[in-house]
Amino acid sequence: MTTLSNRILNAARTDGAVTFVGSGEPVRVTWSQLHDEARAYAAVLQDRGIVPGAHVALLGPTSRELVTAVQATWLAGATVVVLPIPMRMGSIDEFVAQTRARVLAADVEVLVADPQLAAFLAPEPGDPPVLFYPELIEAAVAASPFTSPKEDRSQLAILQFTSGSTSDPKGVMLPQEAVCNNLDAIAQGAQVDPVRDVVVSWLPLYHDMGLIGLLGTCMTTGMDLVLAAPQD
Repeated sequence: MTTLSNRILNAARTDGAVTFVGSGEPVRVTWSQLHDEARAYAAVLQDRGIVPGAHVALLGPTSRELVTAVQATWLAGATVVVLPIPMRMGSIDEFVAQTRARVLAADVEVLVADPQLAAFLAPEPGDPPVLFYPELIEAAVAASPFTSPKEDRSQLAILQFTSGSTSDPKGVMLPQEAVCNNLDAIAQGAQVDPVRDVVVSWLPLYHDMGLIGLLGTCMTTGMDLVLAAPQD
């Protein structure tokens, strides 16, 4: 009955790691190292006014930066809103409009994005600020020290949108308690052994199984994870 932050901290004390696999050489990052980087990202979010309960949107393909930003958002006590990326879209204009609609509907306070998707963003007056990965990484060097917020299992952990295949996308609210209970059920049902098991995933992180079932399970237990991710 712990929070996501507590589970993440415990996982960072293990020998587990996440390995990003793409067109280049695999990149292995221990959960401990990723946790250190996530704390630095979280400090930047706090400097930008992100407080517990705030909604942070994330836009980008699976990458080290995206995974770190997911953890950073949770460490800051904020809500993760992972946005779909343009895949098999018939209209780019439609994707741009849908992305903005989701951001506004989710009451997002900052959008953290991969710079390669900058062309798909069309912010208008009143929209939340966009923070691209290079800016986030640079700001982390000079950010104020990260301060762990008060733990709250009732706090919203994830705001996830439905696919919109049959109607307009709708936001589904998942509090920490529900996410933690889901993670426990997955670990029990799959008889997870964090010391011996290795998870391999190619699912995007805007997919609930990709974000919670695979990344979430590994990030909170220290289990080894191999993620399919584009490489330079």
